[in-house]
Amino acid sequence: MDRKQQLEVFQAQTKNLRVLEQGWKHIKRGIHRDLLANNKTSVELQTKVLALIYCAWSEAAFSKLIHTPHCFELDEIRQIKAAGKHGSIVTAWEKCVALALRKIQSRNGNYVPNVRQELNRFIKTYIETPSQIRNKVAHGQWQVALNSKNTEQNPSLTVSLANLDLVKLDLLKQGCEGLCLIVEALVESPEKAFHRDYWTLLCQVKEQLTMASQFTLAQKTQLLMKKRGLAGDITLRSTKLVQKAA
Repeated sequence: MDRKQQLEVFQAQTKNLRVLEQGWKHIKRGIHRDLLANNKTSVELQTKVLALIYCAWSEAAFSKLIHTPHCFELDEIRQIKAAGKHGSIVTAWEKCVALALRKIQSRNGNYVPNVRQELNRFIKTYIETPSQIRNKVAHGQWQVALNSKNTEQNPSLTVSLANLDLVKLDLLKQGCEGLCLIVEALVESPEKAFHRDYWTLLCQVKEQLTMASQFTLAQKTQLLMKKRGLAGDITLRSTKLVQKAA
């Protein structure tokens, strides 16, 4: 790969992400309608579709990140891809972070280890922990999960699949977005802007994720019902005003 090809991949993944974002919003709207209609079967099926979109989105987001112009060297991109090929998306992310942190030359002895610790927490929570569930969904195991060799059932992952919902997927996507944002800031300006903005950026991302993690599907459904009720009241009042004017 040369720089021209790197740019082409970056541009391609940018377009892919745009389409995937549209798909994400479209499926979410469908789930919202089904939640309001209490159509549990459709909610479950569309949630699995949303999980597939998330799988595609997270892969495209990572690819866009490592191919971002003026960030990683060509050999570094090769190393990241090799780590993923011989390991997993987790090992690819770990290599990405390790190479990004090498770009920091200055600061005290605890600075880099502290940044590494924070980023590793993100990888553990938003990449490694849910990766098995994403893999099961991507390989057609929508209701009953199997072990890695597909020789028997995996009860614990089956339970995790059953508990997957819109709110949890939203949280995973926000976590991955936050991780991408921080790493991108690191590789684009490791010695200047990153040092200036890192702590503020990290606090903002963590605060948003903490708030999102406290939200449940039941609360989401109640909020949707409340909005529908308000919309209905507004429509009714508007109709009465029109009738009165006539």
